[in-house]
Amino acid sequence: MKRFLWLLTAILWLTAVSCGPTPVEEESPTEVPADSDGGGLNEAPEADPGVFPRATLTPPPVSEPIEPETAPGSEDGYPVPELPPATALPEGYVAPTPLPSLNPYPEATGNLIWILKPVGEQCAETPATPDLQTAVADMVAFGIPVEASEMTDLPVCSACGCPTSAHFRLQIDSGYLGNAQVLGWFEEE
Repeated sequence: MKRFLWLLTAILWLTAVSCGPTPVEEESPTEVPADSDGGGLNEAPEADPGVFPRATLTPPPVSEPIEPETAPGSEDGYPVPELPPATALPEGYVAPTPLPSLNPYPEATGNLIWILKPVGEQCAETPATPDLQTAVADMVAFGIPVEASEMTDLPVCSACGCPTSAHFRLQIDSGYLGNAQVLGWFEEE
């Protein structure tokens, strides 16, 4: 047993000696002449003698951009492309109002409101939202919690393109109204 311990101690000692730190030869980075195009390595400034100096990268020199008309070797110059004239809007054209953007972090206010959305459009083939359960599921999928839901009939115009009299009616927190308006809902008056 004693011989085994002596052998184990000798192996550990040899391992410790062979894995110990070795002296490192310091090499200075090669410097690239300043007149070259590509930048170069320069030694770091002397700050702390205990810190190993690291090389820093010098960016290449920046030259002014060449305009196409004054390019060297071009007598005529490069022709500048002409932009087409701006198209004037028709007289009386009213630009549509942009929809508010979807708020990724709406905050609940505790004030419940009712919002409405028509089921579809008169003379249209199929409505975009077929039933109340789908309307509620769509709102929840967009992160708008629904407190209550129901179907209601409202008086509307009788012509193709008008909304149907059947409307979805949902109760939500007023803090989510902006996001609901982006989805085509409007507040009940």
